[in-house]
Amino acid sequence: MKKSTARRYSIAGESLKPVIAPYKSYHEFLRDIASDLADNIAEMIKRAEGISPKLKRVLPITSLRSGTVENARITAVDAGSNGKDLFLGFQPISLAVGATFVGAKKVGSPIVAALKPPKSYFDDEEGSKFSSLLGYYLMYHVAFTLLDEADIVLLDGPLYLPRNYYGPGGRAHSQAYFEVYDAALRSLGELLVSARSSGKVVLGIVKRIRSAYISSWLGLSGIPDPLLASNILGEGEALGPIPISSRWEDILPWVRDARAYRPWSMFIRRGSKPFRMDLPEYALDDSERVARILYKISEPSSGLPIPLIAVDRLSKLTDKQATLVYRLMISEVSSRFGGSPDRMVMFSLQRGETD
Repeated sequence: MKKSTARRYSIAGESLKPVIAPYKSYHEFLRDIASDLADNIAEMIKRAEGISPKLKRVLPITSLRSGTVENARITAVDAGSNGKDLFLGFQPISLAVGATFVGAKKVGSPIVAALKPPKSYFDDEEGSKFSSLLGYYLMYHVAFTLLDEADIVLLDGPLYLPRNYYGPGGRAHSQAYFEVYDAALRSLGELLVSARSSGKVVLGIVKRIRSAYISSWLGLSGIPDPLLASNILGEGEALGPIPISSRWEDILPWVRDARAYRPWSMFIRRGSKPFRMDLPEYALDDSERVARILYKISEPSSGLPIPLIAVDRLSKLTDKQATLVYRLMISEVSSRFGGSPDRMVMFSLQRGETD
């Protein structure tokens, strides 16, 4: 057998050379992978547990359990997105739902927003991102519509669109993608500017934390935020606010006094897991107050604000619902083309999709 002359690569010091064996070793490989994953996680946990006592003494940690908190008017907005990958390309479905609460009690009726699906063709990567991007765009519009009703606006997800994920740079995109990306950012800017001028606070609530802002801020090698926050914070405690982005100006370059909208984060623990609260710099003086309000109205079992849980349930677009839309679409297309088999195959699902 010829010796490989390829350059040696590694992942964090580990050999990148694959182990190749007969297929009968498949399940053994899975056990080995599980063991390696356990080693990775155990190492991260040990690092976090080892450094947490020192961090507790120096980090800005606040107790949220004491004192009285007013019942603020809170508007919560969430977006749902899904879609089907048809022979003609990915077809995105997006909508957003908003509702206003006094404390944890809903007042009035929720509203829903959608828009006409774009005609452009999307490949797999762009299609999934595009449907989420449409959801953000709709979410900002719903929040703006309900802004007069609220003192605090809760958006599901980060306060700012993650530029490293949604930004059009680095690959080719359809014209529709560029337009919706720009429209979403401008809608966010309009929401933030209007909220600031009327004395209201817009917050992004991140339920599934994937960031490493704390370790980055402290100059540590990447330890995930949920791991550090879980070790540092006890029930009813908050960490922060801390600055979270060095490129915040890129998000809203056309907004005057852009510094006022620089993103900061707090980590709040209610129950077993923390969630992340993003807020703009203009609201820093209100950070402890709004954190106390969110802690008070959070559900102990999930640890999340009840208004956000409510609109999440209302806006969720499941695979079952996406399939229903697909079937309705197929029925209408069939009636237009007389059920022609040659034409109907053009609207079939790609492999791996389910009807």
